[in-house]
Amino acid sequence: MSLMGLDVLHSVREAWVYGFSYRKFLILKTFLPHIHLKRLKRNQSHPSEAMLIVWGMHPLPSELQHIKHLVRVEDGFIRSIGLGAAFNSPISWVFDDLGMYFNTQAESRLERLLNQHDFTPDICHEAKALQAHLVGQKLSKYNLKTNQMTEFPRVSGQKKILVIGQVEGDASLQYGSPYINRNLDFLAKVRQLCPEAYLVYRPHPDVSAGWRKDSLDVSEAQRYANAIQTEGDISDWLDWADEVHVMTSLTGFEALLRGKQVVCHGLPFYSGWGLTHDIYAVERTKRLLRLEELIAGTLILYPQYRSLLNQRHPQITVMQAIEELVILKNKKKINWLGWLQPFMKY
Repeated sequence: MSLMGLDVLHSVREAWVYGFSYRKFLILKTFLPHIHLKRLKRNQSHPSEAMLIVWGMHPLPSELQHIKHLVRVEDGFIRSIGLGAAFNSPISWVFDDLGMYFNTQAESRLERLLNQHDFTPDICHEAKALQAHLVGQKLSKYNLKTNQMTEFPRVSGQKKILVIGQVEGDASLQYGSPYINRNLDFLAKVRQLCPEAYLVYRPHPDVSAGWRKDSLDVSEAQRYANAIQTEGDISDWLDWADEVHVMTSLTGFEALLRGKQVVCHGLPFYSGWGLTHDIYAVERTKRLLRLEELIAGTLILYPQYRSLLNQRHPQITVMQAIEELVILKNKKKINWLGWLQPFMKY
């Protein structure tokens, strides 16, 4: 169990749930087996002193604005084998009673943890081992399976920059990138800053797989990028790059794990601690962090992990989660819910 993420829910025995699909509601039960969860519908009466659990930044209707005890839930940073949009089950979620890690408009539990926590030598040692395991096993947030061989551009005499696209309209851009939040504008800005570099643009996997739409026109993107690449493991592309540019993408954090220089055009949770080059100032960070401290806060203390292989003992550690993902990544598994894609993309 995470040290911070679920503290506020330890003594709770009953809670209302709002903004969750039925499938996510069932998953929530596996994360909170000790709590009696009740789905709350609009205009339904409820006690003002009750605990309310909300998915992401789902807006609250006026009748819920007076709720005193609120926890928001989102996907963790090591999530699954395959895309969440394709209905692959999460191995981690985060529970935040202050805000949400991608919302720069308010302090989150993760931000407070990174600003105030006393990171001991033991947890820093654990974080370094975790980093080595993630990089060695080529694990990322979604761990997409690919059997295709990728031709990486052979570049001589130019800086190799990987530009990470995102889902336009995503909450992390809405709340975490107030200056640039369109992929084309982002790509144009990177080209402006790095006119002599070799730029590879990598669309978000939800867009590449057809689950989400994107306003970026390929012909316009080609005005700024030397290449647009959708194939290949993201960890291999991170190894290829000299520098990685992001708005708020978690790929920037994964690049830090691999020792890459990261340039942030938005305000992601891992910026502002002295580990990234930040185009815009991050006002609320109060100290510099070592990479192992950022890893400890982000992957060990903040999220909650649950087993996908052992339903009798669902609560697991981050290292156990990684071990499970390695097993699942090597398995051949058909995701039948993925067949719903033509009816579900938006």
